[in-house]
Amino acid sequence: MKKLSVFMLVLCCFSILAACSTDPVKKDLITYVNEGMLPLGQDEKAVTEKYEAATGDNYTDDLTLYNTLNDEIIPEYTKFVDKVEAVKTETPEVRAVHEIYIKAVNTQNEAFIKLVDALDKQDLNLVNESNAKLSEGRKLFRDFEEQVKTLAKEHDVEMNKK
Repeated sequence: MKKLSVFMLVLCCFSILAACSTDPVKKDLITYVNEGMLPLGQDEKAVTEKYEAATGDNYTDDLTLYNTLNDEIIPEYTKFVDKVEAVKTETPEVRAVHEIYIKAVNTQNEAFIKLVDALDKQDLNLVNESNAKLSEGRKLFRDFEEQVKTLAKEHDVEMNKK
């Protein structure tokens, strides 16, 4: 898996800009992206880099991956999940979008935990289950990204490269 969270990396490159508006969803979406999610980008990037450094072409052995997951990735990603879950929204529309993201990060965290179990038990079926969870998480991240774009379009919010 090359990237853990496609959207967070895209989000790091984008901010949402808009003129003053009385649309509460528009205001909430702008605040959500710029103040709620963009600051979390560095946290996720740090964990993503550690995961990539231990998997794929960088994989060395099961013990190294096990220790990296157990000692670094899972504790850091769990803190990241807590920060994501703490992000506040003002409108049901933005909250619904955020709930997709919460589900995505929790799914990904479950995949990491399952992978540790798979490595511990040397169980290929658990590895496959972990990979399926990672795929599910990626799909949820894509769904989240699409919903943010849709909500932005519906409320005349322009996404600009930062």
